[in-house]
Amino acid sequence: MRLPMTSDLQWNLTRGGTYVVCGRTAARLPAGAYSLTLDYCGESHFRPHPLHTDDLVRFPDTVAADVLAEVERFWAAGDRFARLGFAHRRGYLFYGKQGCGKSSLIHQIVGRVVAAGHVAFFCADPGAFRAALARFREVEPDRPAVCVFEDIDATIKEYGEGEVLQVLDGNAQIDRVVNLATTNYPERLDRRIIARPRRFDRLIKIGTPDAALREAFFARKLPGLVPDELARWVTSSAGLPFAGLTELVISVECLGYDLEVAAEALLELDRHTPSSDRFGGADGAPVAAVEPAYS
Repeated sequence: MRLPMTSDLQWNLTRGGTYVVCGRTAARLPAGAYSLTLDYCGESHFRPHPLHTDDLVRFPDTVAADVLAEVERFWAAGDRFARLGFAHRRGYLFYGKQGCGKSSLIHQIVGRVVAAGHVAFFCADPGAFRAALARFREVEPDRPAVCVFEDIDATIKEYGEGEVLQVLDGNAQIDRVVNLATTNYPERLDRRIIARPRRFDRLIKIGTPDAALREAFFARKLPGLVPDELARWVTSSAGLPFAGLTELVISVECLGYDLEVAAEALLELDRHTPSSDRFGGADGAPVAAVEPAYS
């Protein structure tokens, strides 16, 4: 069968030294986030990874804002790293209980990188990830990239610490990169992960939002609240993570539960001590709370 005459077709030089016809090619990956995998032939695949950045609440004067500013300074300091003979890379490990905004902070950092025309890679299998990174650098040796390791303790448990360390600072390490990781359980990580600069240079706790952050969150989500009602929401939600704040708004505004009862039910769930007289009772507490990504 004769191939159609088209400029989309090019010759691919295989590792064995032979030539085969390949399809459309691109000099650069489109700006975006990708999951990296290997097929059964050992070839790397870069699959678009969805981001959730459209309606994230961004607060000034917070740990998250400080991290975003520092990452921006890092990208601008490449010539200084080179002058000192250091690889231009940085690592951040965000820890704290679930629902406090670790993943949303990562998506904000990734969103900025993508908006600048660059790429981010999400790691599932460290071995496949390492091989795909090497292939990426063969094609684009100097392009800034972010590497993301969500729930890194679970990745280490499944694939072993050695595989992750090879990605972070073994032979596979790449230049012009920011490594971002999250964990709900920092105590599960060996000191070789959490106490070694140039693997993760910053260990940053992302805690539950304070009163000022809760007030800003509710003021944005519920702009019709009068000051006394806003203060009531802020007081009732003390101790809840951002995901809990979202669920509180849904429970009260969408499902009609009482504010204080719903808040107490969520706090009980957060403490992992649910009580049968609080869930599903006549006073209208939610039956369960599912942790959503806050927005």
